[in-house]
Amino acid sequence: MTALRVFADAEAVARHAADQIAGRIGDARRDGRDVHIALAGGRTPQRAYELLAGIEGSWKHVHLWLGDERCVPEDHPESNARMVRESLYAQARAEPPSLHALPSPVVPEDAAWLYGLQLHAAVPQETFDIVLLGMGPDGHTASLFPGHPVLGVRVAPCAPVRESPKPPQERVTLTLPVLRRARFTLLLVTGAEKRAPLARALGGDRSLPVGLLVEDGLDEIACDAEAAPG
Repeated sequence: MTALRVFADAEAVARHAADQIAGRIGDARRDGRDVHIALAGGRTPQRAYELLAGIEGSWKHVHLWLGDERCVPEDHPESNARMVRESLYAQARAEPPSLHALPSPVVPEDAAWLYGLQLHAAVPQETFDIVLLGMGPDGHTASLFPGHPVLGVRVAPCAPVRESPKPPQERVTLTLPVLRRARFTLLLVTGAEKRAPLARALGGDRSLPVGLLVEDGLDEIACDAEAAPG
């Protein structure tokens, strides 16, 4: 059952996300184990990374992955890897964590295959400890868009995306089975334009990618007051 938590504004949502991630990193450190985290793109996750950098100390056992990435060079303004480096890395209090950026981003099929191999080799049972997700006004999450064939991928941990309805059109994304396997999955939703799709997803609309995760795959949704279903 997905828990819905409503916060006053986007800043409070980002703070909650940072606290949740920091707490689980601390638990892993006490247990002496590595922690694998799949990160989201977007403004609210970016703010969460800035806050997390100020909370967390040691990153030695932390491995960061990208829940999705645009097929652009790592220094491109649209690159999620660049965003993570400019937010979390730039403000890290200690040596920053390992970031597994997308290899060979020019061709999405090659990038997805290589990233999947990395994930399979490094992440035990292809199961992330934490997955952070955002949601678009169309109900997409990661780079899983409504009606896109990639929603049907059932075996590969990563999939190429072509003809994305949101530019850039070529991307790589984690697939639904990998998102569902995560030990803890947190969806961040902010802004009035997302109220209706969030309500639809919570109401059982499985035409929305987020709706496919609500029943089995999302542990918690943190939203601001503007996005909260009425």
